[in-house]
Amino acid sequence: MNSQEGRQVILAERVTRARKEAGFPLKEAAQSLGFKNYQTLSAIEKGNRKINAHELSAMANLQPDPLPLWRKTANTEVKKTERAFLSFLEHYSKLERLLNLNTRWKDIQTNYNKSDFGVQGFGLVNRLAEKIRDSLDLGSRPATNLLNILENVLRFKILHLDLEEGISAASIVDEKLGVGILINANEVPWRRNFDLAHELFHIITWNVFSREEVGDGSVRTKPEQYADSFAASLLLPRSQLVESLEEITSNGEIRFVDIIELAKEFGVSTEAILWRLVNIKALKKNEVEEALRNPELRKIDKAKRRGTFYSDKPSEFPDRYIFLACKCVTEGTLSRGSFAYYMGIHRAEMDEYLKEHGFIEKTYEKITSS
Repeated sequence: MNSQEGRQVILAERVTRARKEAGFPLKEAAQSLGFKNYQTLSAIEKGNRKINAHELSAMANLQPDPLPLWRKTANTEVKKTERAFLSFLEHYSKLERLLNLNTRWKDIQTNYNKSDFGVQGFGLVNRLAEKIRDSLDLGSRPATNLLNILENVLRFKILHLDLEEGISAASIVDEKLGVGILINANEVPWRRNFDLAHELFHIITWNVFSREEVGDGSVRTKPEQYADSFAASLLLPRSQLVESLEEITSNGEIRFVDIIELAKEFGVSTEAILWRLVNIKALKKNEVEEALRNPELRKIDKAKRRGTFYSDKPSEFPDRYIFLACKCVTEGTLSRGSFAYYMGIHRAEMDEYLKEHGFIEKTYEKITSS
C-alpha cells in the first residue's frame, strides 16, 4: 500500500468513526450531507471513493439533531413527528435571525439546583409556580393568557400537531433553535392548557434534571410529578381559587355542577381542579377519589362542556410564525420557494395566502420614514 492509499484508508476510518460518534445512521448522514444515495457515503467510508474538500467540510460540521423530551407511551415511535417538530423550529429560528430578533427565554430558567428540589420538594415547586405566574403577569385566570405570553413575550416556539396515538407532548431547549413546545391539537382546550404548563416546568428546569431522570412520560418519575404539580399551581392560583370556591359553596356543600363550572372558569379539567383542592386542603383525598369514581360526575362534565370540546382547535402554526414568514418574504429576505415550503403551501397559493394575512401593498406602506 502506497502512502496515498494509506492516507485514504485513514481518512475513511475517521469519517466512519465521526459519523457514528455523532449518532447518525448511514442513510440519515448521507441525506444530511446532500448525497443522492447512501451508497456514495458507504463507498467513501470503505475507501473506495475519494472525498473532496467541500464534502469533508460538510462532514466536519455534521451534528446530531437536538433531542426533545417526550411524553408518550412506552415504545411509541416518534421519529417522524420529531423531524416535523425540529423542522418547524429550524424554520422559525431562521425567520428570527433574518429579522435580527433576540431570544428572551433564558431569564425564565431557574437558579435552583437538584438538591433544592430534593430537600424542599413540592413546596418549592408550588413557590416556583407562584413566582413564574407573577413574573409573567398571568393574572387571576392564567390559562387564558399563558399561550400568548409564552409565544409573544418569551418567544417560545409552540407547534400544534395532530399527534399519533401514544404521543402527548414534547419540549426542547437548544441554543440554536431556542425553546420549542409541541402540543397535541386533538386534545380538548383544558388538556392543552395543562400540557403547556407541564412542559413549561421542563423548560424552566431543563438544566436541573437529566433526561434519564425525567424519562419519556411513560413512567411517573419525580420530575414528571413535579411538572404536574407545577401546572396545577400555575393555572389555579390558591387565593383566587379559594375565593371562587367560597362563592359557589352553599351551606358548606360543594356540588358536581359547581366544580365543573369552576373548572371551566379556570380553563382546566375537572379532575385537575379536584386534586388542586386536595392540595390546598379544601377537600380530602378520599372525597376526590370517590367523586372521580362516580359516573354521574363524568356525565355532567361531558354535558356541560359539549360545546367547547373541539370548538377552538388551534391552527398548526402560531400567528407569530406566520407573521414573521410573511414579513420576511415581503421584504425579500426569504425566497418565495422557501416561504411556500415553510408554510406547507403551493407556490401558486402564496399571493392569496399573503393577502389573507394582511400583507397587501396598502397595509404594508410605511407610516413614517424614521
